[in-house]
Amino acid sequence: MLTAAELAERGVGVTVLEKDDVGFEQSGRSVAAINLPGGRPNPEASLLRVSADEWSTFEQRWGHGIDLNDAGWYIVLVDDHDREWLEVERGTWQDTAGYPDAELLDAVDARTRFPQFGGTFSAIDVRHGGHVDAMMVMNALRQIAQRLNIDVRCGEMATGFEIKGDRVVSVRTTTGSLLSEHVLVAAGLWSPDLCRQLGLRIPMQRVRAPAVETGPMPPGTIPGFLRGSTFGARQNRNGTIRITGGYRYSAMLHDLSLNDFRDMRIWAPALWQNRKDVSLRLDPTILRHELSSRLRSMFARNGNVVVPQRYEPKARPSDRYSQLAELARLVPSLRTSRIQRYFSGVMDLLPDLQPILGRIPDISNAFIASGFSGHGYMNGPGACKAMAELITNGTSLIGLEPYRPDRLRGRMKMREQIF
Repeated sequence: MLTAAELAERGVGVTVLEKDDVGFEQSGRSVAAINLPGGRPNPEASLLRVSADEWSTFEQRWGHGIDLNDAGWYIVLVDDHDREWLEVERGTWQDTAGYPDAELLDAVDARTRFPQFGGTFSAIDVRHGGHVDAMMVMNALRQIAQRLNIDVRCGEMATGFEIKGDRVVSVRTTTGSLLSEHVLVAAGLWSPDLCRQLGLRIPMQRVRAPAVETGPMPPGTIPGFLRGSTFGARQNRNGTIRITGGYRYSAMLHDLSLNDFRDMRIWAPALWQNRKDVSLRLDPTILRHELSSRLRSMFARNGNVVVPQRYEPKARPSDRYSQLAELARLVPSLRTSRIQRYFSGVMDLLPDLQPILGRIPDISNAFIASGFSGHGYMNGPGACKAMAELITNGTSLIGLEPYRPDRLRGRMKMREQIF
């Protein structure tokens, strides 16, 4: 939707095909943690830097509120294992973040700055960032699309393509066919199904991310976006606390697909190394649709892709109760809070945890923006601006080399930090 808005501002007529509703899946369920400007900019990380800048000015540029919280990121360190993790992660952060500066507070300084913190911890790593309200972002994008005359077709699924030579000439949908000058596949975890028809194989895993929310708490109970080894937490504008996985123990669920069995050589070593934090599942809904698509491909030339509509992944709240207890050790005021809602989204995880951004190899007018691996909000605005530039100008001022689609054709290895 944001890419469509960027294109429309450049004078391009855009049609968005959405099989459900805007933000129905992970975009509307995400904790929506974001990086924000602060400190020295990293010239080598233009994607994250532009994204941070765009989030900081989103409300002014587009004229819609998104409940931007700029109170920061706070990473809690308790033991030596946390410090070992931080040493590795901080190196990555310094190399990749658009604004990589961070500050390490010892426990005394942290308690002075944040009197709501209790319990036992050794330090807190502070970074520029915060979060936005995912549903307010979705609502803003709907209104922006309406103002820019973008044709948003909710409930209409893209099912395939008509290709002549090296060009997509039309997109097949559940209601017919749509002529196309350019095509952008931005279908999240369903992108591999569509890109298979365009000759691009994507080794993607589907990782279910359960989350819970407590009842309302007083403002300031949670500062910014708070991460511990076993929990992640943020406070919503209505006072509720949203709790997700931590940086060492995420309690994610891996929904196995037919593609995973083919790509097991890529995933297996990292899955084994993280076996204490990995739970493999078979989702009958996913498998049924995958089998249907494969059968159609076998018996019909250019068979239509079949993916679920109104897909509601099951949530497993049991891990979140223990995460709430861990969070309450740090924030004692949460000891009497109760979980009032639980739900789940699904992330599209790639082996190198980098998105796929660029032109699809061998197809001159088809592009992809997918595989954000849980960092869609962190990278999103920069990626959308880059794709709009690439489609309209043939090049982008934002560096896209690390994210090029043709890297997927080489030998890939799963990163040890699986989340």
